[in-house]
Amino acid sequence: MPSSSSSSAESILFPLSTFLLSIYTLSTATDVFIASTAHLAHRLHVSETLISLLTAGAEWEELAVVIAAIAQGRPKLALGNVLGSCVANILGAFSLGVLAQRETIVTYDVSARLYAVIMFGLTTGVAVLWGFGRLEGHVYGAVLVVVFVLYMVGIGWSIYCGVLAAPQGSDAESDADADASSTSEEESAPGGDEAQHDVAHPDETTPLTTFRWRKPPSILSYLVKLVVAFVALSLSGYVLSHSSKSLAAAFHLSDTVFGATLLALGTTLPEKFVAVVSGYRGHPGIMVANTVGSNIFLLTLCLGMTILSSQGLAQGSSYTQEIVWTWTTSAFLMVMILIGTHRLVGLAMLLAYVGFLVLEFTLYKP
Repeated sequence: MPSSSSSSAESILFPLSTFLLSIYTLSTATDVFIASTAHLAHRLHVSETLISLLTAGAEWEELAVVIAAIAQGRPKLALGNVLGSCVANILGAFSLGVLAQRETIVTYDVSARLYAVIMFGLTTGVAVLWGFGRLEGHVYGAVLVVVFVLYMVGIGWSIYCGVLAAPQGSDAESDADADASSTSEEESAPGGDEAQHDVAHPDETTPLTTFRWRKPPSILSYLVKLVVAFVALSLSGYVLSHSSKSLAAAFHLSDTVFGATLLALGTTLPEKFVAVVSGYRGHPGIMVANTVGSNIFLLTLCLGMTILSSQGLAQGSSYTQEIVWTWTTSAFLMVMILIGTHRLVGLAMLLAYVGFLVLEFTLYKP
């Protein structure tokens, strides 16, 4: 009997350990991938709009998990992760940002409201397609991927024309600001070239501790980091998908339920951190760009690729609850952004997310 219980514990402990380590690696690799992309694009003088779109609201870690699940022939895990992450971004991440905000009531600008309306329209379209049993058609998967491309082009064009504000808080913008500030400091330093000469050739009386020489990283170093981060993303997504299969079997959960709960909860940790920090610092626009941008990325590119890779994915009613929760939370978020949010709303959203998890583990459990 002890050996049986020990074997059972080991069968759960190992996949759980690999699952948690994969989540950490996935998050770290995503940060390096985004930062390297921003630095590389900035050094190559690529449009700041493109940098913002690539770094703010892009679910690269989710895409890695989806691709890994698809490669292993587990589209239900990919679909569950996509829908569960949409719910987690709104009820789990955005709610924490609302709770962390210092002001009791927060209102949002025109750009945030337009982002929310676009997301709700897209979510409604996906729900309607599912309701008519069309979600399994490969042509609709291709349509969603095309919608993602059009969305990127449309937002970029709107920002260029000044209709929308670029997503705030992106790594690219902070990097650009840092480079600009360092450049301005050098230009405004007393003595101009003489000051730079003094830095390059310090006086003998100058303490060595005050002499700092920092050579800017080369484009090649950023490119190497980008490739390494991409490989780490791919490997962590592959391992995460494998460990998810073992954990789902150990807890007697289907791929859909596991993907919508534990996997989605783990892969949306970066969004929760961004929401809390931006809410506390009084940047509601960052919360909206982070949440809405992530969900649009999930419901277009990630969902489109999932549909394209499988057959008969939406047959039956096994995804009804996730679709309903995704649409309902999207509608609720749009209304809250249009009228403003209160801390009590954040608490209610967080409790609703707990209810969603409980229902997935009990009532919706196959």
